[in-house]
Amino acid sequence: MKFHPKCLHVVTASGDSTVKIWDFVNTACTFTFKDHRQPVWSIDLNVTGDYIATGSMDHSSRLLDINVGKCRNVLRGHVDSINSVHFQPYSNLLATASADKTISTWDIRTGLCVQTFYGHQNSVNGCKFSVKGDKLASCDSNGIVKVWDLKMSS
Repeated sequence: MKFHPKCLHVVTASGDSTVKIWDFVNTACTFTFKDHRQPVWSIDLNVTGDYIATGSMDHSSRLLDINVGKCRNVLRGHVDSINSVHFQPYSNLLATASADKTISTWDIRTGLCVQTFYGHQNSVNGCKFSVKGDKLASCDSNGIVKVWDLKMSS
């Protein structure tokens, strides 16, 4: 679940393969995205609150446009469940962490993979950019945390 105070939206991901946008004030579902074929494990809102990134068991991540209610891009490249998604602050970059033991970064404008990070020996369950956006942290199912310096890996 993610809350964006500027927009008064609560966004939820579900095991029923949907992503729902809720009106926080009226406590009512205002829109349901039904683009995934399997459970949605992770969501993130971009800083402006216009886009939702999703990560699903169907091996895809999607960029959902809140303003028009449709999927803008499908990010494909992982060969297992996408367990975590996170927008880089104030940019067009999205990170995805997967059960395939990798983390990938994506240009959300083109839908192309920018870089893939290898090094985990187990399913990667989480990823998060630093506040400055120059580092990316990831953690796996064995409790190993790695910090990737994005300036050094380009």
